[in-house]
Amino acid sequence: MKVSVVIPAFNAAHTINGALKSVKNQTLRSKEIIVINDGSSDETLEILHREPNITVLNHSHRGIAPSLNDGLAAASGDYIARMDADDFSHPDRLEQQASFLDAFPEIGLVGCRVGYGGDRNLQTGYATYVDWINGLVGEEQIALNRFVESPFAHPSVMFRRELPEQFGAYRDGPFPEDYELWLRWMANGVGMAKVNRELLTWNDPPDRLSRIDKPVSYTHLRAHETN
Repeated sequence: MKVSVVIPAFNAAHTINGALKSVKNQTLRSKEIIVINDGSSDETLEILHREPNITVLNHSHRGIAPSLNDGLAAASGDYIARMDADDFSHPDRLEQQASFLDAFPEIGLVGCRVGYGGDRNLQTGYATYVDWINGLVGEEQIALNRFVESPFAHPSVMFRRELPEQFGAYRDGPFPEDYELWLRWMANGVGMAKVNRELLTWNDPPDRLSRIDKPVSYTHLRAHETN
């Protein structure tokens, strides 16, 4: 198996079908899709059980870090791709990122540029943040700017399966679980870069975690939120 796509889902009944369709329609065929239902109270689990050719993990509501770690433990692919239940991967996303990791063995994690799926007039801060991360592509750019803000859109990344085993998986705490992971892995010498193409639409609904969770929203928006 080339790529395992790990998708946490919490009350995602209105968006999960579209997200899954975008992953199933990838040009890369050697993939598995793992969805972790994090104690949803809507119809998310029922929808997932109707979807063929996916692995569904179900547990009580514990949050994104434990959900992701469950997904990592179940993954069998050479590479792990992240995806959220309200985002959309472009058709060749997995193929482009897997090819990048194949070609550059010194890189442990690869992201991509992302399209902003929100209202720029209403959410200028988040839109500006997306523009900033899209300007960081090369390994050196990312390393130099890693302490300014998180240099990746979390659902846009793909990384080598062995990295969580070597340097630890997601940690659950009063901090952004993705940003903490990037910093910890980079401190251990993991090279990170991006495919210089827009391969994911990063949607920005009002209930996105980084808007409603105080530690996350402070980290990602403090330098940019102007509205």
